[in-house]
Amino acid sequence: MHYIAEWNGQRFDYRDSGSGPVILLIHGTQSDYREVYHVEKLITAGYRVIVPSRPGYGRTPLQLADSPEALATFYAGWLASRQIEQYTVYGISAGGPTAIALAGMDPGVHALVLACAMTHRISLPYHRLLIQPVLQRPLQFIQWGLWTYVKDKIRKFPEEAAVRMVEMTSLLPRETIRTHISETDASLLYEVGLQNGPGRGVLFDITQDIERERLEAVTCPVLIVHSKSDRAVPFEHAEHARRSIPHAQFIESKSPGHLIWIGPSARRDERMIERFIAFNQMTQMT
Repeated sequence: MHYIAEWNGQRFDYRDSGSGPVILLIHGTQSDYREVYHVEKLITAGYRVIVPSRPGYGRTPLQLADSPEALATFYAGWLASRQIEQYTVYGISAGGPTAIALAGMDPGVHALVLACAMTHRISLPYHRLLIQPVLQRPLQFIQWGLWTYVKDKIRKFPEEAAVRMVEMTSLLPRETIRTHISETDASLLYEVGLQNGPGRGVLFDITQDIERERLEAVTCPVLIVHSKSDRAVPFEHAEHARRSIPHAQFIESKSPGHLIWIGPSARRDERMIERFIAFNQMTQMT
């Protein structure tokens, strides 16, 4: 279910679906409360999944928070106000820094999943130029134009569009990517491509950072899942998290790009995440 909430003087939207132990899923760039990756399978597995739209996405204003720490503090307070005292945090891509900050500050977090997640500031060409306030409106128009073009191609050429979508975040050549994408993957990418779109939250994503001390403060069980073929969030982010959180478990995804829910190991990776969450939920109860 989609909800609009007001809490602590802020208005934002979120999805709250399923029943059972709570998973707070923190989505990545150019997504929102409608996040597709793994959500339905987690609900089917018996979890209550809460997906808030991060700042600048969905109906959540960019001004909701100006850093991962501020956003994590907001989420912790909001969940406490709803009497949610124990939960798992599942951070995807640009949602990683907020997930890390939340796991390090809230003792109610009993497990953390980092899926293809940023663990420090992302390195981008022309970074200083891209964050200039005077350029934000023109960049919004560019994003809108690009997504209009992409959605048109997805509708007309869904199979080829799936390959090109993965290619944008992959270190692999196009023909290798083509051999790694199944019909199920193409259907998922079709759904994602038509749902995702431009958002002011990109500014939050490319300016956010998380200090190493925040990672070192995480004491709950941690699972990191990342692919070496990831160009969007390079594999070094996973290595950085492993160095900073020595007790973290790690799974190398065989995804052909950024998205671990695509490719030959997708279902294995999802099952491993589900087992990790279930094990730590059971441990918490004993």
